[in-house]
Amino acid sequence: MQRMPRSVRRPLFAFLLAVGCCLGITSAYAARVQWYVEVLTDPISKRPVLEARVLTQDGYGFKLMRHKDNSIWGEFHLPRSSQAMLTSDHLPVYRIDDNDPTDLEELKKLEVSTEPTLYKIDGRAIQFIIWGDARRGFIPPVLRQMMLGEAIHVTYYTLLGERLEAELTLRRANQAIAQFLQVNPLDPTKDAVEQPAENFALIAKRFQELCDDLRFTGNDSDYTRCRDLFFSCSETPGQTADSFKKCLGFEPSRMQPAEPTGTSENTPAPRS
Repeated sequence: MQRMPRSVRRPLFAFLLAVGCCLGITSAYAARVQWYVEVLTDPISKRPVLEARVLTQDGYGFKLMRHKDNSIWGEFHLPRSSQAMLTSDHLPVYRIDDNDPTDLEELKKLEVSTEPTLYKIDGRAIQFIIWGDARRGFIPPVLRQMMLGEAIHVTYYTLLGERLEAELTLRRANQAIAQFLQVNPLDPTKDAVEQPAENFALIAKRFQELCDDLRFTGNDSDYTRCRDLFFSCSETPGQTADSFKKCLGFEPSRMQPAEPTGTSENTPAPRS
């Protein structure tokens, strides 16, 4: 067997060593991609503000923020190197593992003014509301899925009409989101992702469909009362799927509203 000349072996060895180092660096970086908590400072109160974030190897980012009204917002952004821009004509859809997807287009149905207040698109990034009033100690259902999940799958649409996909890891999201919400991390062996029966997303979707149908009855007050009841119940801290249904007086499987548990005095006043 003929041996390779030394003049050839040395450059080849150096090349293989360089490739091995690059692969090792890439694998090490991928292993370090995980959720973390960023501590910022409020410019007015000077108090610390927590955000839970992740930035993938491809440059996709996702973060969670709490606004002063206790609402939880999310932000998804494209890589800085991307030439694509998000479009407001078709908002993104995101899904945690194999759970039901969350279509941000549904936020448009909840808007009460001509200008969007529940989402904001800025070039490569979109910010959107996740939960209206998440009091301290409460874990919104979608964040519970994230804390116990493995990946976020995002389908987004660009100004050029492209439909693209992105996947973001949920490695260490349990610990980061728990710190962000100031709660204890969840136990994957004990804490279920969803209620065994109907989950929050299904109940909310079916009830909003019912409210939308009331738009065409010719009585605007029915739609307004339906919408205000939904907001009032969804913003109640510590809701379970069962108590959420009772608050709404609604059974998704029947698609017919029952009598709400509260009296007429408990019916929320119409929102302006």
